[in-house]
Amino acid sequence: MMNSPYGRTFFLQRENEPIGIVNSSPLIYLGKLGLLDLLNKFFPKVITVQTVKEEVLDEASPEYPALQNAFSDWLAVSDDVETSLSVNLKEMGLHQGEVDVISLALRQKEEHNNVVVIIDDLAAREVVRALGMQLTGTVGVILRASTQGILSNKESIAKINFLVESTSFRISPSLYSRVISELMK
Repeated sequence: MMNSPYGRTFFLQRENEPIGIVNSSPLIYLGKLGLLDLLNKFFPKVITVQTVKEEVLDEASPEYPALQNAFSDWLAVSDDVETSLSVNLKEMGLHQGEVDVISLALRQKEEHNNVVVIIDDLAAREVVRALGMQLTGTVGVILRASTQGILSNKESIAKINFLVESTSFRISPSLYSRVISELMK
C-alpha cells in the first residue's frame, strides 16, 4: 500500500491479487447496507464500466453519497469492452451493464490471471461460469466479511434479511436457506 501526494491511499497491483469487476446490483445493495467499502478491502483493484456508473449514480437514492465517494476514491471506470462479444451477450437477454461488465472482465483476464466478476443476476452468472471466470455477488461479499471476522454471523444474517425483506434483492429460497444455515453454525 502506498500514499500518493494527492491524499489517496492506493494498492500496488501484484500478480496474484484478484481484480474485482463489479456490476450495478452489488454496488447498489452493498451501498444500501453500508458495506460498499468491503469491495475495496477484498479487491485491491475494483473496476466497473461507464454504463454501470450511470445506472447507479442516482442522487435521490440513499446510497448515492457512498457510491459517489467510491467512484472518486477507489472504484475505477473502464470502457475497454469487447464489442463483438457484446452483441452475442445482448442477444442472450442480458442488460447492457451486465454485457459490458462481462466483456470488461474478459479483457482484464487477458492481462491478469486473477479476475473476479461481482454480479448478482442469475443469467449473467451462468454466462460468467460458462466463460470459466471466477465470480461472487452481494451475498458472497457478505459471507466473506463474516468469514474474515469483519461482520459477525449475526450481523451478516441481519444484513441478508434486510436485503430480502426491505429491498428488491432476489435470492432463491434454497440459496437463502443454505446461507442462513451456514451462518447459524
